[in-house]
Amino acid sequence: MAAYAVIRKLMTVVRHTIVVLMVLFAGGCVHERIVPSAVVGGGSCTFAYTDPGAKTVSLVGSFNNWDRTSVPMKRVDRGTWAVSVRLPRGVYYYQFVVDGRTWVVPPYAGAYAPDGFGGRDAVVVVGGGLKGRK
Repeated sequence: MAAYAVIRKLMTVVRHTIVVLMVLFAGGCVHERIVPSAVVGGGSCTFAYTDPGAKTVSLVGSFNNWDRTSVPMKRVDRGTWAVSVRLPRGVYYYQFVVDGRTWVVPPYAGAYAPDGFGGRDAVVVVGGGLKGRK
């Protein structure tokens, strides 16, 4: 059990280092080509996802303990879902859950990091700095 905890902590450190490097090399902010999956400003972060066939979409991430039910998104027009969340300064990892079962990595996030399971998570930095992983 102790070895598992050490490996998990090491993965967290490696993941955070990758995020720091991505943000530094990207100049701190990467703009999206289409609809950004996260826009930070005014003390809140607005997340958006487009899927015309979705019946429900939820936001999950390191800020809500990856809970599929705590941050439901609202349909704002034909196929676009959005939600605004107040987040303290820090680095956050996130995905969307479509129809309660399909986990989706945002296609137009500004940055990505390994998820520790062979995939990746989208990353959003709130407050313009890297205070630490939440």
